[in-house]
Amino acid sequence: MGRFRFAVLIFLLLGLLVSVGAGLHRRAVEGESESEEREAGTFPSDWFVRQREFPNTAIPAGALDAAVAQAQFDRALALSKPGAQTAALAWQNAGPFNIGGRVTALAVAPGGSTIYLGAANGGVFKSVNSGVNWTPLFDNFAVFSIGALTLQPGTSNVLYVGTGEANGSVDSYDGAGLFRTSDGGTSWQFLGLEATRRIARVAVDPTNANRIFVAAMGTQFSTGPDRGLYLSENGGSSWNRVLFVNDSTGVCDVAINAAHPDTVFAASWERLRKPSYRRAYGAGCGIWRSVNAGHTWARLQTGLPAPSDSIGRIGLAIAPSRPAWIYAQITSGTNMGYVGRGMYRSTDGGTTWARRDAGNSFTSMFGGFSWYFGDCAVDPTNPNVVYALGLTIRRSTNGGQSFSSITSNAHVDNHAVWIDPANPAHVYLGNDGGFFSTTTTGSAWFKSVDLPITQFYAGAIDPSNPARLLGGTQDNNTLLTAGSPSSWTPILGGDGFQCLVDPLDPLVVFAEYQNACSGQGPFRSTDGGSTFFAASGFSSGDRYNWNAPIVMSSLDHNVLLAASQRVYKSTDNGQNYDPVSPDLTTNPISPLVYGTVTTLDISPKNANLYYAGTDDGRVWRSIDAGSSWSRIDAGLPVRWVTRITADPSDGFVVYLTLSGFMLDEHASHVYRSTNRGDTWTAIDSNLPDVPANDIVVDPTDTYTLYLATDVGVYASRNRGGSWFALGTGMPVQTIFDLTLHSPSRTLVAATHGRGQWKLNVTGLPTDVAGDAIGGFELSRPVPNPSRGETQLALDLPAAADVQVAIYDVRGRAVRVLRTGALGRGSHPMRWDGLDAAGGRVAAGTYFIRAQSAGTVRTQRIVRVE
Repeated sequence: MGRFRFAVLIFLLLGLLVSVGAGLHRRAVEGESESEEREAGTFPSDWFVRQREFPNTAIPAGALDAAVAQAQFDRALALSKPGAQTAALAWQNAGPFNIGGRVTALAVAPGGSTIYLGAANGGVFKSVNSGVNWTPLFDNFAVFSIGALTLQPGTSNVLYVGTGEANGSVDSYDGAGLFRTSDGGTSWQFLGLEATRRIARVAVDPTNANRIFVAAMGTQFSTGPDRGLYLSENGGSSWNRVLFVNDSTGVCDVAINAAHPDTVFAASWERLRKPSYRRAYGAGCGIWRSVNAGHTWARLQTGLPAPSDSIGRIGLAIAPSRPAWIYAQITSGTNMGYVGRGMYRSTDGGTTWARRDAGNSFTSMFGGFSWYFGDCAVDPTNPNVVYALGLTIRRSTNGGQSFSSITSNAHVDNHAVWIDPANPAHVYLGNDGGFFSTTTTGSAWFKSVDLPITQFYAGAIDPSNPARLLGGTQDNNTLLTAGSPSSWTPILGGDGFQCLVDPLDPLVVFAEYQNACSGQGPFRSTDGGSTFFAASGFSSGDRYNWNAPIVMSSLDHNVLLAASQRVYKSTDNGQNYDPVSPDLTTNPISPLVYGTVTTLDISPKNANLYYAGTDDGRVWRSIDAGSSWSRIDAGLPVRWVTRITADPSDGFVVYLTLSGFMLDEHASHVYRSTNRGDTWTAIDSNLPDVPANDIVVDPTDTYTLYLATDVGVYASRNRGGSWFALGTGMPVQTIFDLTLHSPSRTLVAATHGRGQWKLNVTGLPTDVAGDAIGGFELSRPVPNPSRGETQLALDLPAAADVQVAIYDVRGRAVRVLRTGALGRGSHPMRWDGLDAAGGRVAAGTYFIRAQSAGTVRTQRIVRVE
C-alpha cells in the first residue's frame, strides 16, 4: 500500500430539481416542456468546491492525499489499542437504501446478472442478481470518486476501475489512478496513472488483454500536462501518453473497433473550472482516430463542425453489429447554451461524417448543462437504434434522425447505460437517482432499492423520536424515515438542505431547497412534512447561500433564525420573519451568489446571544437578540465559516469550524473561545488537514466534542487537546452534518456519498480526560519526502513527560524516538529511516506522533526509495 496515494472523494455539487411532495419546484421532464431547461438558479452549483478551495482557486491533490492517508492511520491507530479507543463503537448504516444517488459508470458481465456500479461519491458496488442487491467492493481504498468501469471483454471477474469522476460536476474529489481486480473485487492491483486524477473511460482490446487505453481528463480546477489518452501494451505495468492536445484539454472517451482493434477512436474535451469561471468547450474539443493500435493519431474533420467555442463535450459509440458505423454525440459551448450540437454519424469508419438529427428532439435534452453528460450507445443488434443520455434518456430508431424519450418513471440526469446483446429490450441505466432496469425498452423502469449512495447536505433527528431521521440531499429532495433504512420518503422537492423538527411538536417540520427556497426562506409544515408553506418577510432580492442556515432556539421554540447576507428572525415558530441585522458580509462583487451567511446559532444558556458566520470569513455576535452585532473574527484565518456552535452549559464558550485549505497549510481550522469570541484558540491539534464541516458539544460532558470532517468523524475527550477517529464500520467519507440525540446517546452523521450513519456513543472511551488545550508544538519534518535523515523539533512551553514515536499507516509502532521527561524549550529530533531493529523501512507513508498530558501532535513523512 506504500505506493498508493489516496485521494478523497466526495466533493459534491449539483442543483437538480425534481417535482415531489408539495410540488414547489417544477422539473421540466418529458411531457411537461419540450425545452427541458431548468428554472433560473437550479443549475448544478459550485458551492461544494468553492467552500473547500476558498480563498484559493483549486483544491491541491497532494493535500487531499495526505489527509486521507492520515485518516486511515488514525483509524488503524485507534483499533491498535485494545480497550483504549473506539474498537467497540460500530457505526450502523441508517440508509437510505431505497433512494440512490449519482451513478457514474456501469460494467455488466455477459447475461446481465453480474453488474459493477461506480458512484460519484460512494465507490464501487457489485450485484450478482441483476441489480437487486449490492455489495461495496472498494471501501478499503478510501477512493470513492469513480469515473469509469470496464470489464475485460468476455469476462465477469476482471474489472478496471478508473477513479475520479470525469463529469463536469464539482461535488467530487479527484481520483487516485487506475485499479484492477482479477477475482471480481476480492483483491485489487494498482496500475498507476495517479497524476491523471479524473478518468473518463477505459477500453481493453478484445483480442489482446494487455492493450489498455485510458481516457484521462486531468485535474478539473487547474491546468497541467497529466491528461490525454494513455496506452499500456503490457497489461498496465507501464504507460505511454499517445494523444495530448493541450494542458486544459483531456480525453473524455475512447472506443476500440472490435472487428479491427488497431482502429481506435477518441474524443478530446477542453474543460476548466474556477470559482467564477467555467470553460467546458473550445477548439480543443474534437474526434480523433488511430489506425495503428493507438500509436499515432489524426484529427477527423470531414463533415464535422469546425473547431471553435461552439463545440463542447463529445460522446462516442461504435455500432457492434456494423463497426464501420460510429456515432458522435456532440454538445455545444456556452455561446449556444450548453445544449446538443448534433448527433453525427460516420458510415465509413470515421473518414466522413454527417449530422443526423433534425428538429430539437436531440438538442433540447441537455437542460443547459451538457458538460454533465457524456454517454451514448448503439443497440448491439441494430445499428440504427441509438441511445443518447442527458437530462432524460432518449432513443432513436432511425439512425439518429429523431429521438423519443424513454425516461418514463426513471430518475433524470443520466450517465451510464448498458444494452443486453441477447435481448436489446433489456437495458440498465445509471443516473442521479441510482440504478434502474427495464425489460420493455424503457416503457417502465424498475429501481434498485438496495443502494446506499445518497449524498446528503444536512441531516436532523426528531428530538421526540431518535428513530425518525431527516436530511436534505443532492438531487433527491429532503427525505424522512420513521426508522427503517429502506423506507425513506421525499417530503420536499429540489435539492434538499437544512431541516429540523420542533421539539415540542413533531408535526412541525422545517426544510429548504436551494438558496433558501429561492429566496422565500425556510418552508414550514404542520403535518409532519406532507405539505409545506412558505413564510413571509424574506426579500427575494437578497443573496441566499446554496445551503442556507436555519436554527431554532433551544430555550424558545417560537424563535428561529435564518439568513441571506443578513439575519432574519421569527418569533412565531417560523411563520413570519423580519431582518435583524445589516449585511454581515464584505458585500463582494461576484458573478456567483457569494457574500452570504452560512451558519447561525443561538446560545442554549442565553436566549439573547446569537452567532453568525459567512462564506467570506466574517464571524459575528449579538448579545441583544439581534438588535446590534459585533465582529469577532480578529485573529482568525479568512476562510469559509462552516459552523459556529455555542457551548450548551457555558454561555461564554463557543466553537467555530472553517473550510478551505492550501497545500502545506497543515491546519484543519477548528477554534474555541472562552469569551464569546473576543479571542480564539486553535484546537486542531492532531487532526488531518481537511475542512471541518460541523462540531457538536456533548451536553452530558462538555469536554467531549464530535467533529465532522471531509475524511470522517473525529472525537475529543479534552475539548480539542487531542482527537481520535470515532468508531468503526463507516468508510472514509465526507461528513457534512452531525446531530446528537443526547437522551438516547445517538450520534447521526450525514455523509455526501454513503447516506446517513448512526452511532451509540454510550461506550465512548474515557482514557483521555482533562483540559489539554495549548500544550506543545511539533514542527514539520524536513526534508519531506526524504531518502535519508529527516529532522524536526518538539517545542515544549514547560517541562513535561513526552513520547515521540514513528508509526506506519496501519497504526503499528515502527520506532520510538524519545520517551520520558523533557525540559522547557525546543528539542531537535531526527529519524534516519530505520525501524526499532535497525532495519531500513520500506518506501511509503509514515507518521511522527508526539503525545504529552493528553495532547497529541502528528506530522506525516513520506519515505522514498
